[in-house]
Amino acid sequence: MKKQKKGQMKVQEMAFVLLAIIIFFAMVSLVYLSIRLSSLREDVTAQREQAAKETVRKLSDIPEFSWADCSNCIDADKVFMLSGRASYKNLWDVNYLAVEKVYPNATKRECNNANYPDCAIITLVNKTAYSGTTTSAYVALCRFEPDGDYTKCELGKIHASAKAI
Repeated sequence: MKKQKKGQMKVQEMAFVLLAIIIFFAMVSLVYLSIRLSSLREDVTAQREQAAKETVRKLSDIPEFSWADCSNCIDADKVFMLSGRASYKNLWDVNYLAVEKVYPNATKRECNNANYPDCAIITLVNKTAYSGTTTSAYVALCRFEPDGDYTKCELGKIHASAKAI
């Protein structure tokens, strides 16, 4: 009788040890998965920011923005006309896209039909809940001046923000 009780105790001890080992490995797995998922989220955010940087670099060469045969030059009139069109809001995979005139200094106000070209910022895409870092690139903003019949180029910046998760 004593041997059976001793045997039962050893079986119960072994069962509790196995249960403790399973719980331990389950907790270790949960910690590992949470760390892995957080790093995955950071990787996705970094990848989207990199995509926004590439988009900013490419924007000055797309036909919707380009000025004649000038590399890294943007037609300010084309950009202003595109800012009013809703069909272009989802063309680029960004949450924020704007062109800003840097030099000569202008008042920092949004461009509209009443104040163009005496304004500084033309916003193409501005989704309300964007986050992440804004990426910028310097470009030449060119437009045709009908009064003097010449081309006027100014220093500008393109700003874009990647989509957040």
